[in-house]
Amino acid sequence: MWKVMKIQYQLWLIYSCVFICVTLVVYMVVSRTYEHRLQVGYEQVSITQGTTILNQFKETYPYSPNRSIGYLRTYSEQINSRLIMLDEEKKVYVDSFNQLVPNTILHLTILKKETVPGSIFSNTEAFGYVQYTLLPFQTGESKGYLLMVQDANELFAEVTSFQRWMIQTLLIAVFSFFMISYIVSTWFSKPIRQIITQLKKITPQKRVFSVKHQRQDEVKALIDAIKNMVEELNLYDDRQRRFLSTSSHELKTPLTTMQLIVENLPYVREQEALYGEFVQDLAFQVKKMQRLVDQLLRINSIWDDKCNKELINIHDIQEHLLDSFQYIALGNEIELKFDLEPLEFYVDRELFYRALENLVSNAIRYSPKGRQVKITSKREKGWNKISICDHGIGIGTEDLPHIFELFFRSNDATEWNQDGTGLGLTIVKQIVDLHNGRIEVYSLKNQGTCINLFFN
Repeated sequence: MWKVMKIQYQLWLIYSCVFICVTLVVYMVVSRTYEHRLQVGYEQVSITQGTTILNQFKETYPYSPNRSIGYLRTYSEQINSRLIMLDEEKKVYVDSFNQLVPNTILHLTILKKETVPGSIFSNTEAFGYVQYTLLPFQTGESKGYLLMVQDANELFAEVTSFQRWMIQTLLIAVFSFFMISYIVSTWFSKPIRQIITQLKKITPQKRVFSVKHQRQDEVKALIDAIKNMVEELNLYDDRQRRFLSTSSHELKTPLTTMQLIVENLPYVREQEALYGEFVQDLAFQVKKMQRLVDQLLRINSIWDDKCNKELINIHDIQEHLLDSFQYIALGNEIELKFDLEPLEFYVDRELFYRALENLVSNAIRYSPKGRQVKITSKREKGWNKISICDHGIGIGTEDLPHIFELFFRSNDATEWNQDGTGLGLTIVKQIVDLHNGRIEVYSLKNQGTCINLFFN
């Protein structure tokens, strides 16, 4: 039942069951308390009456049974009760109704009561609700007891009337609470129903999620999480469409150039210099396409690669970068400068080197001749930090938020160097995320860029 019941009705049922249980407890406690207080009042009245009666028996018990029974009958009529005097062994001495012979043994619960004076109330089949009150007394050296048997149906009727009133009141309260709990459960579950309604409207063609919720609670956190998820999905769709569009364009451009070259090759076959130039351009476009396809494959495969971490010291890093870029830097009249603290990085060697290669390559490519590219490392706030800084063309403020997006290239970068795909920084970001690290970028246009990588 719970599996198919809506939260609204689950809450309503839970509230109602809890309130009913509380109502039953209140009814039992209040009813018993009220009945007990009435019994205490009746008991006190009976003890007072019994004490007054016993004062008349000081001279008759146990010497004058006839006088005792006369007194008993008189008082029995006055207080409309049956009075029975018992001897020290709690056997009948005299009975105001003259139905019990002397020395009769009575089997009553009150006679077993150790604390006297006191009363016991009992519901009998013959006489209804009856009150038994037992009072001890002593005349001289003789001890005895006065047993008072009184009609307590009035008490029972009063208790019953009170219980009926309570039941009616509590039924009204339960019914009112049913209504209130339904309203509360409906109000409480309203955001969930709104969330479900909005989620059902989401389609692959239209992803819009808008639910207003004023309370700062878990439901608000859920709504915000769903909103962020929908926004991420829309962003993912935009990126995917842009990826397909841009990748198609990036692949189409060298293909178009290659097609033009191939179509014109037969016409320049006799012109050796021009023919060689065409062949060289064709090889360049093929290489460019290979690099683009390779980077696309890397982007798609990085998350599937296993991160085989190992310790790499800073000396290995410096040696690798010098082997890879020393001659390229010299060819571009760029100075590679290292300022490295003796750190060790626990990373995937291949992926880590690939990220550094992309950053150093960019720093060299977008720096004017005669400038410097600086690679530094140090321990900072519990992180191993490695930085690649240049004094190149920099990145505009409006472009900084987009530099890790697929195929993104600023206009300045495109004008400066046509040989780029806009995938390098995307790969770097993926590699850093794969290592649970973080990346920070600081840049000023025409002043340079500094990219900091942080690893545990």
